[in-house]
Amino acid sequence: MGAFFTRFIQEHFDPAGRLERYTYTYDDNFNYGYDVVDQLGALYPDRPAMLWRNDQGAARTLTFGEVARLSTQAAVLFQKRGLKKGDVLLCALRSHWEFWIAAVAAHKLGLILAPVYYRLTEEDFYYRLHKAKVKAVLCCREGGCAEALGAAADRAGVPLRFALGGGDGFEDFHAALQGQPETMARVETQAEEPILLYFTSGTTGEPKGVLHDHAYLLANHCGAAYMQDTHDGSRHFATGDSGWEVVAGTKFYCQWLHLGTLLVYDYDRFPAQQVLEFLQEVRATGVMAQPTVYRMLTDVGLDRYDLSSVSCFAVGGEKLPPDLAEIVEGQTGQPLYEGYAQSEAGLIAANSKNMGRKKGSVGKILPKYHVELLKDDGSFAAPGEEGEIVLLAQNGKRPVGLTMGYLDDPEGTQAIWNGEIFHTGDLAVKDEDDFLYYRGRSDGMIKSKGYRVSPVELEGILCQHPAVAECLVEGIPDRELGEKIVASVKVARGHLPTAELAEELMAFHNGQCAGFKKIRGITFVNALARNANGKLVRQRRS
Repeated sequence: MGAFFTRFIQEHFDPAGRLERYTYTYDDNFNYGYDVVDQLGALYPDRPAMLWRNDQGAARTLTFGEVARLSTQAAVLFQKRGLKKGDVLLCALRSHWEFWIAAVAAHKLGLILAPVYYRLTEEDFYYRLHKAKVKAVLCCREGGCAEALGAAADRAGVPLRFALGGGDGFEDFHAALQGQPETMARVETQAEEPILLYFTSGTTGEPKGVLHDHAYLLANHCGAAYMQDTHDGSRHFATGDSGWEVVAGTKFYCQWLHLGTLLVYDYDRFPAQQVLEFLQEVRATGVMAQPTVYRMLTDVGLDRYDLSSVSCFAVGGEKLPPDLAEIVEGQTGQPLYEGYAQSEAGLIAANSKNMGRKKGSVGKILPKYHVELLKDDGSFAAPGEEGEIVLLAQNGKRPVGLTMGYLDDPEGTQAIWNGEIFHTGDLAVKDEDDFLYYRGRSDGMIKSKGYRVSPVELEGILCQHPAVAECLVEGIPDRELGEKIVASVKVARGHLPTAELAEELMAFHNGQCAGFKKIRGITFVNALARNANGKLVRQRRS
């Protein structure tokens, strides 16, 4: 008998043993809750599915048997309270273990699960509740989440409310689960029906609701198996609040499909030392985090802990600074495997042990999609030419893993997917081996002297200077240049933010690039603005 995941996914390798393509086999009514979680619960009831900790010292181990049972009890609870297939359940649960239980329960009922960040404002919550016509909410108590979400739910008319702890108009989720039946009749769902709704920031206007179907959950296989090195018996740790799409790809669906154990640490502010102690204690086999997190881990010292069990360190979420990759490798003896993903499509390219790694590249195009680089003239770019990363239809259909579109936004959906081409809005160059080199957003490029300039490219150059810890490059409107290139710099330890250093940094950078890429001004800052997911906030300045 083959690995459990081969029930749904068949891998095909080239003569050198590198993954070449994979195909899917699943029924029209595939449902992760019944066909994966319940099956794992029956086959491996005592195997650990999750080792959970939080920054207050609490701990919980969940077996596959418990996940199957608790998710059924939660599904029965939701069903008793009137939720039915197609209803939207909004969850703001940080990284509490209950998120995974509620998510699987929602999948079993055919609900549309809308995970959101727990520290949203009342207005942010209200927009999502109203936009998605949410029927029920489940939230944590930290960070004023229940208060803000409760006020928003009042305005949006959402009567069904659960929280991890009752009161203030919320039913206690834990108490409500007690005594619920542990079996239920299967609710018939279809693989191409919506199951997940993620809100992602657009370049203009309000956040857009990205819809994914049941089959999307299987499309995370390639990244989990090859970029993150999850497998039968693996213990994989990943960062990220449950409100973000990254959780689907790094600590949920295919990690369990591979019979791996999730290592989940719940926190408000990332506690680097506590996390390293946790990884050492439980003998983690893989780590996936953002560059910001790796910076904090290296500040504490990855080499101060016994992480010899870790076979793969992976990074994503934003461009990896070259110096950070070198520091991580110096402290661990292992390379960082970088990848490129989008909320609408999941992981698209990755460096990995199986498919190789190239310095400066976000990775090799994965065999889950047909990827091309589209030039301004409508033709596809050759190796070495820049173009927009686009995904093409497969056999005339939307490929498995690609978004169904934006919620109630046919114009927005048409703008990114016309049935033949999906537009990512990201620019890149690829080489002859199909490795991508990210250049930046097509709508976030700087236009200087008539040329498009990638801020990410310039940041990579500037970060090579030992005095630069982090930097952000932007364009300022300029009468002569179109846009003048400026940089905000956070200096590294041991350096002072002086005028002399600013001149030195500009000379260091400008000596390595063409004239239209020259930085014209540097401002020193104590910190760079980031969104809740750790990404740099890029805004046009005037």
